Amino acid sequence: MNEVINGLYGFVYDENGKELSTTQEFEATVEFEKESIRVPGKFMASQKVMGGEGSGSMMFLKVDSRLQRKIAENPVGKYNYISKLKDPTSRGEEAVMLIGVSFDSVPIAGHSVGELVEVELDFTFDNYKYLKSIN
Repeated sequence: MNEVINGLYGFVYDENGKELSTTQEFEATVEFEKESIRVPGKFMASQKVMGGEGSGSMMFLKVDSRLQRKIAENPVGKYNYISKLKDPTSRGEEAVMLIGVSFDSVPIAGHSVGELVEVELDFTFDNYKYLKSIN
């Protein structure tokens, strides 16, 4: 059980290879679009994958305005990000590149007295590519 991956060793890098060093949570999901296929004499419908949509979210502790400003100044921009899991006790390393990341919104300002400032960003992406996978 020592090979179970610890999220402490999850890293996110922007299109320039710069680590988003205070990332606390990162998630990307592909949701498949399916069509039902009815076949005579078969009670259950079959499913055919017709396409997919990628979406995700990230949450990081705010140390600067770099990413928020980049999004606010170019809301139609698309970027590439790499998510990497590299736990030294696991059997390897996983790296996935998200291609064509587009942010859904950008928080411009916000804070609460006595609390760390967290920034949450939802996004969609056009494609993905496994760069490394754990076998």
